[in-house]
Amino acid sequence: MLYLKQEIMKKRYLIPTIAFLLFLCSIALLNKKVTMRQGVDGKLSIIKLPLYLKVLNFYDRHYNYKWLAKQITGHLDTREDKILRLFHWTHETIQPKPESLPIIDGHVWDIYIRGYGTRSDFPVLFSTLCNYIGADAFCIRLYARDTSKIRLSFVRIKRGWVVFDPYNGIYFRNYTGDLATIEEISEQDWHIVKLSQTDISKASYEQYIIENLPRIKRLSSRLTTANIQSPINRLRFQLHIWLSGERPLLE
Repeated sequence: MLYLKQEIMKKRYLIPTIAFLLFLCSIALLNKKVTMRQGVDGKLSIIKLPLYLKVLNFYDRHYNYKWLAKQITGHLDTREDKILRLFHWTHETIQPKPESLPIIDGHVWDIYIRGYGTRSDFPVLFSTLCNYIGADAFCIRLYARDTSKIRLSFVRIKRGWVVFDPYNGIYFRNYTGDLATIEEISEQDWHIVKLSQTDISKASYEQYIIENLPRIKRLSSRLTTANIQSPINRLRFQLHIWLSGERPLLE
């Protein structure tokens, strides 16, 4: 009888003890020093901060992306209408970086906060917001044979991947009036649509898209900046780079 009472007392204190130890471990983990990177005019800075602050900042941006995407597209019904609205909004709202201001390479959300960006910033913000309306999207830098380069956004619709250039306000339609997929561009069933007056021609894009089709298709299944702003994809990405030995799990 005495033995049973002792066992009951042990079990009664065991759970609170384990909970308290887990609480202490979580405090220690959340206060672990981690880093974030920020580039200013090509100079990289490593900023140290506690893990809990990095996590809070991440979730703050995550919910702000959701809010912003809904603010811009909440009145629309179809996925394609929402994509086009985000494209118009990005081109019209974000301004080209003034020459006098620095080039800042930080979080995608900072582009919206600043209100200006480089040629590369426009497609990454647009692609990120597309992911927040449920449309798979990414952006990559493409090179031509003459080594010139351009960064474009690729968004998946029902018929395939379609292309946007948010910085120049240009996208592509086929000859039946639908958004042109990369396959239709390869088959010459496309023309450019401009949101504003520009001298850029169809030939300017042809060299980038058609010559890079295999690379575009290969990258379409990978996790990139534009689609790792949500918690699940960020966790997948962190696990991938940790398992591949590229970076520590908690950096």
